[in-house]
Amino acid sequence: MRIPYNISKSALQAHQHKLNHVSHNIANVNTTGYKHKDVQFTELMHNAVTEQDVRLSEESGEPSLNTGVKLAASKNSFAQGGLTQTNDPFHLAIAGKGFFGVRNAEGERMLTRDGAFHLSTEGQLVNDRGDTVEMTNAIPDNLLNTGEVSISKNGDVTVNADGQATVVGQISLFLPPHHTAITEAGDNMYRINEGADVLTQADGDGDFGMIASGYLEGSTVDLAQSITDMMMSQRAYSMNSKVMQSTDEIYSLINQFNS
Repeated sequence: MRIPYNISKSALQAHQHKLNHVSHNIANVNTTGYKHKDVQFTELMHNAVTEQDVRLSEESGEPSLNTGVKLAASKNSFAQGGLTQTNDPFHLAIAGKGFFGVRNAEGERMLTRDGAFHLSTEGQLVNDRGDTVEMTNAIPDNLLNTGEVSISKNGDVTVNADGQATVVGQISLFLPPHHTAITEAGDNMYRINEGADVLTQADGDGDFGMIASGYLEGSTVDLAQSITDMMMSQRAYSMNSKVMQSTDEIYSLINQFNS
């Protein structure tokens, strides 16, 4: 009967996954726009306990023994993070559910909540990776270098030069129909899954939110809670390791009696 081993083994694997996710959260406690990961477990199949296994009382009902636990889901929690003022007009945060769209070197559209943008030498609005921020109704980008830039709540980018204000484009916001429509791609980026239809501001419906210029959205990681989760998972991992060791000792004794 290997069920005791399997129970402890599955618990060790599950808590190792939990520790990996919690460690990742803690490492990103100061990452702009980072959304912390939640982990959920589920029981494995239950096996009925019968009189052939153990003597049962009449009041025992229909007892069963599960075969362990497994990781059921690992998903990001897209709660709103706190906004921190930086006074940099190219630092942007979203108060709402929308995402910024950027184009990477391969021309692929990626979504992000990290609005730490700046002007490139070519006068384009880019992130630290050099990905270009998506804008609509944009006129030549080099106009961004010709005056003082301001960005409104709805994303209008205005250049003030020689006493004249010129709207040079509008920063686009995107909204997945559900969070299973996007997949983490690393570097605080999300890839749109094949076949998923992402809403844009032009569609009109949806809580895209407002853009706050001169602000950055903070990480949603609760450091105190994450450390508590880590301690609990470490304790659970240690206890299951000891259970497996004790099970092995019991089997060794049984083998000695049978030999």
